[in-house]
Amino acid sequence: MAHELEDFLQRENQNLKDAGLFKFELPVESPQKPVVTANDRELVNLASANYLGLSNHPNLKRAAKVAIDEFGVGVAAPRMLSGTQTAHGRLEKHLAGFLEQDDAMVFGSGYHANTGLFESLFSDRDYVFLDSLAHPSLADGVRLAKCRALSYRSGDLDDLEDRLKRSRGARFRIVVTDGVYPLDGDIAPLNEICGLALRYDALVVLHDPHGIGVLGDNGRGCAERHRALERVTVITGSFNYALGGGGGGFVAGSQDLVSWLRQKSRPYLVSSALPPVGVATASEAIKLVDREPQLRQRLSANTETLKGELEAAGLEVLGGGHPILCVLVGHAVNAQKITNALYDNGIYAIGYCHPVVPDGEARVRLQVSAKHTKSALKRVAEVMGGAWSERG
Repeated sequence: MAHELEDFLQRENQNLKDAGLFKFELPVESPQKPVVTANDRELVNLASANYLGLSNHPNLKRAAKVAIDEFGVGVAAPRMLSGTQTAHGRLEKHLAGFLEQDDAMVFGSGYHANTGLFESLFSDRDYVFLDSLAHPSLADGVRLAKCRALSYRSGDLDDLEDRLKRSRGARFRIVVTDGVYPLDGDIAPLNEICGLALRYDALVVLHDPHGIGVLGDNGRGCAERHRALERVTVITGSFNYALGGGGGGFVAGSQDLVSWLRQKSRPYLVSSALPPVGVATASEAIKLVDREPQLRQRLSANTETLKGELEAAGLEVLGGGHPILCVLVGHAVNAQKITNALYDNGIYAIGYCHPVVPDGEARVRLQVSAKHTKSALKRVAEVMGGAWSERG
């Protein structure tokens, strides 16, 4: 049986290679910056969610070194054993205040935050309305809880309302959405979602790792942008994107909700806690989001520059208002060939095709940083426009 499995996998991997769809990881030899080094080449980096450029910020590196000296490199225990250090409590208090929530709890990863949320709170007596483009960790969490999961078309409020109307027998109704859809860069219509939730007595779970640090007057994310911080029930996210990339995830909400999760959330109870370095860098990143609004201003200007240059080159750009810009190229092989052409010209970007996105809607995703130069972004658009023209 094992031999048959190996034969099957070998054939399938070769089929991907023959179709030009096999993806290779590119080992980066430098810190995560707007220009990275890989294979002894410098590449303009558009494959990272380091939106504010904090991954290599001197303040975060200094905080990491101090944390190692004070707490060591790891905790080697879950939070409920000896894994909670004073730094964890400080971060959670700071995070709750930043997101204008009563309390917050930090997990070892964003995936654990989402899977640990649903199973602890909900059951088959509850209906969960899940945006069709929601992050896979949200879908996995709902499955673990054995909720009655109903998918609605992404951003389609009429479809969501139709499903809410049919759920009168539910104990709890829960609407789940990403703040920013990571494969097209659109921002969820959170204001309208919260309005429907109020009308149908539903809770709102907002997963906002790509919005926090980037959106809103103060970088508090999609909920702040829509003036909905008081109307969402739970906010989940990650420190892996705009907040420095040091790892870890979180849940923020009411004090009673967080207290219950500390008692019942299995990833929190049995997985090792976020190491001191991740705690320290996340804390420092939140401070920088507060202290340096000019990073968001520069990021917004860079995003507008790249979007305008891509459209001027005749490309169809999805998204807008967020530094995720996706160029629609249609066929999967086109996406792979265009990303190869970008790489050959010193630009690192990632293409996505079915089943990650709908068949026939392959795209190349470009993630802008506040640290990119305008000249580099203009060159990206020029190279991409040329690569598209060559494909006809």
